[in-house]
Formats: sequence, C-alpha cells, structure tokens
Amino acid sequence: MSTPFDAPQHSGSTHTRLNSVPAEGGGGGGGGGGTNVDTQRLDEAANALVELRGDTENVDNGADDDCLSASRGLNKHSAGGMAEAGSWATAGSLVTMDVRWGSQVLNLKSLLQDISDKLHTTSGHYTSTEQEEQARQRSISTPFG
Repeated sequence: MSTPFDAPQHSGSTHTRLNSVPAEGGGGGGGGGGTNVDTQRLDEAANALVELRGDTENVDNGADDDCLSASRGLNKHSAGGMAEAGSWATAGSLVTMDVRWGSQVLNLKSLLQDISDKLHTTSGHYTSTEQEEQARQRSISTPFG
C-alpha cells in the first residue's frame, strides 16, 4: 500500500533527490533549481494521520470493552464474594494491563496529532511563502516592460 511518505524506487542509481528536484550536475549549491514542496502531499499525509488517530481511538475502545468484560466474567464465577470483589488475580491483571494500554494509546494519539498539526502548519507556511514571493515578483518593475 502506498502512503504519502513513500519515496520513489530507483534501481542501480546513486543519485540523490530532494523532494522533486532531480539530481543534476553533482552536489553543492547554486545549481539553479529550487526546492519544490508539494503542499497537497503534506496535507494528505496530515489527514492520513488524523484518520489513523481516529482508528486508534476505535481500537482502544474495543480493547477497553473486551478487557473489562473479561475481568467481570472471571470475577462473576468467583467463589465466596461479589463479582466486583476481584477475587481472581488474572482479572485484576487484565484491568492493570488495560490501564497501561490506555496510557500508551493516549501517548500515540498525542504524537499523531502533533505530527499532523506540524504537517498542516508546514503546508500553510509554504503556501503563504509562495504567495508572498509571487506577489513580490509581480511587483518588480523592469525597464523592459
């Protein structure tokens, strides 16, 4: 499955590419080409992370339900006590694992949101800079008309 992060595959080539600028005439600066940033790809990647964050939420909810159901089921058949008394050690361990899982999911969701926000911000900055540069170029008057 292809993602916005996938790089083009080259066989037998040692050329380096920065975004979509082809490697021409060796390294070093001043090659005359500019950096081309595809803001649509940045936005697609950011949106994919938002979708992944939502999927993570759904998986977490399912894991919570399953762990708590299993814990209740184990305790329901405990001898000499109420189902909530937690007389099965495994039931308590399931709850502990679920709490730890939830903590990891929160961390992952936070990271996904942070990366997505930064991609959207980067895309916006590139778009804004490009628009400012185009306006600056249009405002330059030359003696040639």
